[in-house]
Amino acid sequence: MRKYVGERIKALREAQDMTLSQVCKLTGIDEDRLQAYEDGSAVPSIGAVIQLSRVLGSKMAGLLHGGATVSDSLTICRSGESLAGEQGGTEQSYSYASLTRPGTVGHTMEPFLLTFDPNLRQGVPITHDGQEFVYVVSGAVELFYDGHSYRLDTGDSAYLDSSQPHTFHGLGNEVAKVLAVVSYSS
Repeated sequence: MRKYVGERIKALREAQDMTLSQVCKLTGIDEDRLQAYEDGSAVPSIGAVIQLSRVLGSKMAGLLHGGATVSDSLTICRSGESLAGEQGGTEQSYSYASLTRPGTVGHTMEPFLLTFDPNLRQGVPITHDGQEFVYVVSGAVELFYDGHSYRLDTGDSAYLDSSQPHTFHGLGNEVAKVLAVVSYSS
């Protein structure tokens, strides 16, 4: 998926006759980082995908999965069917797997399974459009939200406005798994 997301970002940017620096100015993403997304050497965080989709006139799912072909009234995604695989190495210190099928249209939220390694450094707080719901499936994470820190343990959840600075970081000695549902305006 890493390579294909980058190819879609580049294709949309070029189709709009935009330079890397123009997109970076509008998204706040560093030019070297955007280049790395496009060439597949780095994975954009979910927040970066949302920022890029806004600027490039695409839905988040379009950047993640490509063209839309699935009904919008019901979508069932069987185990292993998302084709996205787990994406690691984001600047937000987590890896993620999309929990929906490619080509799903009409949805205004995107579900992910996030994995936080407590040995990785904490990401810089980011902002993006929409809202997030997170549920800690296993382990513990620290949520940094709008200048405050909150510990979330297995079974805890949080609902947040994504336009406020936020980031998560794994705690303890075990990898944490978090179900995240990100909503965005259509």
